[in-house]
Amino acid sequence: MTSLVSDKLTERLRRKEHEAFNELVRLCHTPVYRLAQRIVRNTHDAQEVAQETFLAAYVGIDGFQGRANIKTWLLSITYRKAVDRIKSRSEEGRLMAGTLDEADLWKIVHSVEDFTDWGKNPEQNYERGQLTEHLNQALEKVPADSRAVFELRDLQGLSSREASEILGINEGALRVRLHRVRQFLMKELQTLFSEKGEQP
Repeated sequence: MTSLVSDKLTERLRRKEHEAFNELVRLCHTPVYRLAQRIVRNTHDAQEVAQETFLAAYVGIDGFQGRANIKTWLLSITYRKAVDRIKSRSEEGRLMAGTLDEADLWKIVHSVEDFTDWGKNPEQNYERGQLTEHLNQALEKVPADSRAVFELRDLQGLSSREASEILGINEGALRVRLHRVRQFLMKELQTLFSEKGEQP
């Protein structure tokens, strides 16, 4: 992940080489779009967030300090742009502003047993496409910032350090959010299997 965009390309970006930005888009469009889509949950908005992200990177490349790799920097822009977009929506805007009690949002999680062996049983009972559909439906029920944690860590495979840099939180907070999301999703999928008459 960290070597996806080389130092040489970064220098070309600083020189505002057009082809360098085309290369950056080719390399990073998929993770940028996926993160945007996971947060805004709308194809049109996700496309616009991706466009805004790359435009902001082009305009602001001189502000890139190089403390993180450029892909991490790009995904942090994506996250901020996506959050800004959903803040304009009343329901999720209130949620992101923190006016809903997190304990209430996650009270269902307290009844879940300690999380173990994530992802094993669903693969045994459903085709990947069906699992993906059910997983996405379950993710609709969790806060946008927690969807972002799950997308970056479990779906895109970033390290805790990279994900925490992107989201602007410390690694401890990130691990707590990820654990809660995994617990919640496991419970949702177990409920689904039980309804279908399958053993979780």
